[in-house]
Amino acid sequence: MFLHRHSLCYEQPFLEYDECANTEEVIDFASGADGGMSDTSALIGFVAGDTPGCSYGFSAEDPIYEKAIAECYVIKESPSFCEGILLKCIDKQPMFPYLHFSQFQSPDHAQRQGEIDGLIRECRVYPGSLFGSYEEVYSIQKTTTAGDTRLPSNRHAGYIVIGFKLLDDSSKQQNLEKSWLSWSGAREIYKHSPRTWNLRRISLRRCLSTTRSSSRPFAYILMCEFGSILHPSNTLQALDMCERLRVRNCGHIALYQVHTSYSASSSCSRKVYSNSLAAAKRQAMIRGFSHDVETPPPVSTEERRSRMRMREHSFQYPDEHYTAYQ
Repeated sequence: MFLHRHSLCYEQPFLEYDECANTEEVIDFASGADGGMSDTSALIGFVAGDTPGCSYGFSAEDPIYEKAIAECYVIKESPSFCEGILLKCIDKQPMFPYLHFSQFQSPDHAQRQGEIDGLIRECRVYPGSLFGSYEEVYSIQKTTTAGDTRLPSNRHAGYIVIGFKLLDDSSKQQNLEKSWLSWSGAREIYKHSPRTWNLRRISLRRCLSTTRSSSRPFAYILMCEFGSILHPSNTLQALDMCERLRVRNCGHIALYQVHTSYSASSSCSRKVYSNSLAAAKRQAMIRGFSHDVETPPPVSTEERRSRMRMREHSFQYPDEHYTAYQ
């Protein structure tokens, strides 16, 4: 099943009329249909660690983080790769500390699928990690952002991610997907997300991976993208919503922050470089939550001496202390 996009503003059957009419924003809906074809697939990889731990801050050595970054460079070299982001879970004890979300674009669906399956094997995922190829089945988004397909890169952007596994593989997908707004939690997130979170897009993705691994990936993933959900004034409320969703939802729920963004236009290499060259190479991957510190302009010797004299005079030292600056 491939995507067939069409606008259903205020007339589609999945959201009640009053849910849309109470908002000032016009939303756009996209649904899956056999008659259309999508030229975009996504690699979504939940990176698991040996043991769950606190996600705040970084330790001196974080093998999970180092492996996730190395996987970004592997993903980036794929011919069909378009852009990607590495997300960091901000929950207290995350099951999956990092999440890969990478877009692949090619008119040849079989080629895209083969590349993604090959990347999953090349990344040599940890036991417990869940990697798979996903196609978008349904989506809800603002019409103001419909033309902007770029993935977010600012440090306040984030995702509420919900993963689902099927107990019975013979479940009728068509009937299940038609009621996706109810069982996935999408309706509740859409109705109760504050405007300050800047909800941009809600999408349901279905796994198409054919690779065999020790851990079966999620059959469906709900990705809820927000532009400012992790602004300091919104973070606690976002964590609270995730806790409320866990009470009523049977899926795996986590809140992720944009950590690193990268695209096919910037070059990279898997080699190990010296400090100065490595810093230049890291410019290709943009950190979502911080900015590089600019190098201060050089200060002349005479200007430095003048500043030292002014500082020492402010301490009221005797004149013999200034001979060193003459």
